[in-house]
Amino acid sequence: MPVAADDHEGEKDPMLFIMELTVQHGHGKAFRDAMTAYMGCYEENGGETGWSTWAPVDGEPNEMWVVSSIDMWSELDNQDAAEETCWSEHSTELTSHVSNANRRIYRRMGDWSGDAEGYSVVKLHNFRVDDGEAFREVVGEIVDMMKDAESEHMGTWYGSVSQQRWAADYFVVEHFDNFAAMDADRDGPNDVMTEALGEEGASEVWDRFDDALADMEPYWNNILRRVDSLSYSPDDE
Repeated sequence: MPVAADDHEGEKDPMLFIMELTVQHGHGKAFRDAMTAYMGCYEENGGETGWSTWAPVDGEPNEMWVVSSIDMWSELDNQDAAEETCWSEHSTELTSHVSNANRRIYRRMGDWSGDAEGYSVVKLHNFRVDDGEAFREVVGEIVDMMKDAESEHMGTWYGSVSQQRWAADYFVVEHFDNFAAMDADRDGPNDVMTEALGEEGASEVWDRFDDALADMEPYWNNILRRVDSLSYSPDDE
């Protein structure tokens, strides 16, 4: 059983909606202008749904990730009058600069996650899994060791709600205040496990971790920076 069609999700853990947008080459400024116009309309009409926008530092330079969250599926039944008004007015201009869009849905895994706030740079470690039960067992052990060590750098874990071909089954977010923070040395999972189990014991855990991953495209990472000018929080208004 590869992934998230199990009961690892906490009932009260929020779901993350990640919309990956590919902006047409040469349309970057026009896209930003159209997004800014939509945001202005949404704010003016009392929009209550917030989102953050992220730009990948590596990979395709013309991508944008728009990220929002809900606590319950029932929230999707709610009508957003501001969105309806502004989308009808601005969608044609906004989407004319986008060549591709894809939405992925994940649920936060609170038992595995630390608390993070005030960050502007993230690194996502993505995993495709063949043996979901074995993966959850070994990650649970690693997380427990990090909790016992009172690690200051617990990541935030997410598990897939929707299954898409070649998409990550799980990912963990590493948070940084800024890019300079990425230069600092951090005690990561391997340091914690080596301290707790010794090098041989840590190596055995990593072998079990690797055995649970998919044979093809088992791991990749993304580094993203927050684009404040294209992010919206009704609490800040």
